[in-house]
Amino acid sequence: MAEFATIAGQRPRETTMRKITTLLVCSMALIAATPALAQDYGDEDNNLPDTPADVFSGPHVDFGVGLDHLGIKSYKDIDPTSDIFTKKTGLSYGGEIGYDLPLTEHLTLGGELGVTTSSNSYSNPGLVAEKFNAERIRAGRDIWFGLRVGYALNLKTQVFAKIAYTNTRFGVTGTDGSEVLYDGINANGARAGVGVERHLTRWIYVKLEYDRSQYGSGSYNYTGTTPDDSHFVLHDSRDQLTASVGFRF
Repeated sequence: MAEFATIAGQRPRETTMRKITTLLVCSMALIAATPALAQDYGDEDNNLPDTPADVFSGPHVDFGVGLDHLGIKSYKDIDPTSDIFTKKTGLSYGGEIGYDLPLTEHLTLGGELGVTTSSNSYSNPGLVAEKFNAERIRAGRDIWFGLRVGYALNLKTQVFAKIAYTNTRFGVTGTDGSEVLYDGINANGARAGVGVERHLTRWIYVKLEYDRSQYGSGSYNYTGTTPDDSHFVLHDSRDQLTASVGFRF
């Protein structure tokens, strides 16, 4: 029993020692990483950035993938039975290029141009017999350009907000049950977004961004092969959450 009590009494001390050892190892690793971090910023060449905004300045390119949530509204004025109101979620993927300038110690202003595509599509389950319906709507390429304002919290992290013009190509398939026709339309819109950017090294960063887009109406008309009442108007909204990996030069 005395031996058991001695061993039991040692266990708390052993646990404490393990915690202390782990803490010391982590502290030593952090200290060891500090010179490496300074070297990553060019300390040996005396090229450390002057301000946090300098880290997030200059040209950059990134590639991302994310969730693409579309709100689809398609209606035909002459035939309400052909209207579509639905929401669909898919994947978007693509990239962007941009350039940022430091305005103050922490503030940056930049422009960006991006191109993505999407897997998002909608197939209409409520087709009406002997009526010309929008059978399928598929989101295609999306091109945008705009301005971004960033605020660098430190040498590693920046938060930002952006506004942009966006143009998306939608593919629309229509049918009356026997004849199937396809039309592609361009929808113009405005985009607003917010996000956070985190540098892993001086030149490599990761980014998480949320964007909201609202498109104006785009019309598609299968005239020439179907009656004039096969004229549809498309309204779309879009929510996107994207994770990206990027490079600054």
